[in-house]
Amino acid sequence: MNRATQIRAIRADRRRVLAGAAGIGFGALLRPVGGFAQSAATDGNATNASEATWIKFNLNAITPEQILTIPGAGERMTREFSEYRPYATIVQFRQEIGKYVDPDVVAGYERYLFVPVAPNDADADTLAQLPGVDGDRGQQLIAGRPYADDAAFLAALGQQVSPDQTNAAKAMLAATAPASAPWTKFNLNTAADAQFRTIPGVGDQMLREFAEYRPYTSLAQFQKEIGKYVDAAQVAAYQAYLFVPVDPNAADADTLAQLPGVDADRAQQLIAGRPYADATALLAALEQLVGAELAKAAPAFLVTA
Repeated sequence: MNRATQIRAIRADRRRVLAGAAGIGFGALLRPVGGFAQSAATDGNATNASEATWIKFNLNAITPEQILTIPGAGERMTREFSEYRPYATIVQFRQEIGKYVDPDVVAGYERYLFVPVAPNDADADTLAQLPGVDGDRGQQLIAGRPYADDAAFLAALGQQVSPDQTNAAKAMLAATAPASAPWTKFNLNTAADAQFRTIPGVGDQMLREFAEYRPYTSLAQFQKEIGKYVDAAQVAAYQAYLFVPVDPNAADADTLAQLPGVDADRAQQLIAGRPYADATALLAALEQLVGAELAKAAPAFLVTA
């Protein structure tokens, strides 16, 4: 069987592929991270957790099977992602893959990816992949070089971000990065101020604004209300750390697209399948679209009954 035939077979049965993908370690990654523990739901039941776990794949280790779980990444991207390895910076990824797709598509891929971070070599954009790090914090980390080892770098990082974020960052460092790493998102309707404060750019004003417009029922509501105070780029930066709980029978396409593995097209397919008897029914439909392993992460994104 040639390579093209193999990839077509992979796409024809995503569930089989995801269950067998080597090195993902999703079961371990979906366990709660740090002090704000979530009630991990892997049995198809909704949860009122204040956190949910997103998965990011290591670009230097990602397999064709894993690439095909990323919305919009088809057979061609299984070749292009691999062609430019090893990636040393996220800018390199943007430049190379940007030859084939628009910047918005590249940004969509980045939701599921990271370039391993070398503490003494990474540029500010690559450092900003780390939880809690933005451009300014990336520059501060650069100013602290050289670091004797990863432990010294993590100690410096810990001065700027939360203990939970520092712990999560270990999985993104070049020397030890596994095939995938966890990324924590906070529930806009239930997360505490202490959790929101770990998001770059969130201060006292945003804590008040986040709370003022609760409960959030759609992502568009969040974008509209918070967009009164900051520009669209900053709203998007906040969204990397946040989610609006998803109502299986009422969420619009943009809100559904917060679920792992879901893009606009898959969201429309989920809408077409309504009504769902309960969250379990939605999760069963979701599994048909994104595979068992990504669907396993979805319960924490759903509203409670």
